[in-house]
Amino acid sequence: MVLRFVVDTNVLFSVFKCDSGTRKIIYGHEFELELHSPLFAVSELKELKDIVIKKAKISEAQFYQILEELNERIFLWPIESYVEFIPIAEKITPDPDDIPFVALALKLNAYLWSNDKRLKEVKEIKVLSTSEIIKMLEG
Repeated sequence: MVLRFVVDTNVLFSVFKCDSGTRKIIYGHEFELELHSPLFAVSELKELKDIVIKKAKISEAQFYQILEELNERIFLWPIESYVEFIPIAEKITPDPDDIPFVALALKLNAYLWSNDKRLKEVKEIKVLSTSEIIKMLEG
């Protein structure tokens, strides 16, 4: 069974840390997971490149290598692909920054992979944290 997830930017951010649970999930279960994210999430990562490099303790070359690997593992969606779900997401999402992720999860009928506890308030989609996904995959 393949599990479908929309992955938020903070989760993608943690992939750059070599010992993170997120990285282990994505690299260890790639054939069981179908991962999606709004296209702008990659742009956000590029904008935060210096912070990512510093926090993950990686080189710039490693940053771009991991970014390339993410591009191969994650389906990236332009906003035009899920724009019809934005008005719904605006009404149900506690943080405006999360609207695109919620809208894409609604469109795809997918889990939202986020460690943001406030997103648990959104009843129209199922939001799972990294630790919950680890338990799901182990069970």
